[in-house]
Amino acid sequence: VRPFAEGTVGLFSQKARCMYCGYAMRSSKSRGKHYLKCPNRHVAKDACVGSFISVARLEEIVAAELNRMNAEYLDQDELARRLEYSGNLEQKKTRLAADVTACEKKLEECRRGLRGLYLDKVKGILSEGDYAELSKDLSAECDRLERSAAEGRKKVEELEAQAETDGGCTERAGRYMKSGRLSREIVEAMIDHIYVGKRIPGTKNVPVEIHWDF
Repeated sequence: VRPFAEGTVGLFSQKARCMYCGYAMRSSKSRGKHYLKCPNRHVAKDACVGSFISVARLEEIVAAELNRMNAEYLDQDELARRLEYSGNLEQKKTRLAADVTACEKKLEECRRGLRGLYLDKVKGILSEGDYAELSKDLSAECDRLERSAAEGRKKVEELEAQAETDGGCTERAGRYMKSGRLSREIVEAMIDHIYVGKRIPGTKNVPVEIHWDF
């Protein structure tokens, strides 16, 4: 992960991968410029067609995509809407969590009622018929409360995941916006991996697929 003579970690180290074989691309230097290439290309004949791109070109492509994302995520009006939306999500999550707590409390009371009925039957206070009739209604209520509590917990988890995803994306894009340039920290935080191909014959275009980490 320290590919260059100065001992710094490469900007796309372990992030850039060959589009054809999946190998992590290695750095090389020629005439003062840094490049990334597929190491599998030299393992054996026909092992891979070989991906290749300059670090500067890849940085340019990633920065252009980040700028496009910034225009979407960090537009001031849009950001204000997202912050308001995030606040609404938090309020909704709080209300749902309170409903789940209340539902779980009622469920426990219902279960205690069922246990009480059973003890009354065992003690002979209730007949089999009375027990069957009363416990049927309580059992149905317990089932309903249990389903409601489970659905509520699921909705709370979904809201938490949604808030984390929306907030994380905006915060990460914001870090890039403040710096105005790519850094290893930003690449680590925002990119899972990048697939790089081979230059398309007759053009200067290199296929690049950026897989974001959000």
